[in-house]
Amino acid sequence: MVARPGICAALLILAQPALAQSPQDRMFPDASTCYARIYSAGHLAQHPAQQVTTMRLSPAKLGDDPRLLLHVELVLRGTPGGAFEGYGLCENEGGSLYCAMEGDAGGFSIDQRDDGAILVAVSSLGMSFENDSGFVTLERNKGDDRSFLLRPSPCK
Repeated sequence: MVARPGICAALLILAQPALAQSPQDRMFPDASTCYARIYSAGHLAQHPAQQVTTMRLSPAKLGDDPRLLLHVELVLRGTPGGAFEGYGLCENEGGSLYCAMEGDAGGFSIDQRDDGAILVAVSSLGMSFENDSGFVTLERNKGDDRSFLLRPSPCK
């Protein structure tokens, strides 16, 4: 039996959307897709230089703009003033997302893991946040707050 070119072409066309799905569409298919990590006391004891105790990522609305805007929330150990917050405007970059923090406050990349988790990596420009008490910057080449493995989580 010989395969007909029309059937083979149709099968290839039907398979394209799955292959062509962007990183944004895979990791944040809708506004109810959020990620978080609350680090355990045991993890923090093993990583005394890590300041981040909690990180949350959730999509935020950017008017009619189709680009992904992420609300990033951090809680740091020993830092007053509550959670630190910032926003990152994200774009697909190859198989990853790159998110530039508002106000030239650095950025971060996001890569998806096979188990549905995502890895957030601080860019070489760092990531800066603010709260009522002031500002904090996570640095790519200093400390133990360089990358964070987050899992799917209910949106807050």
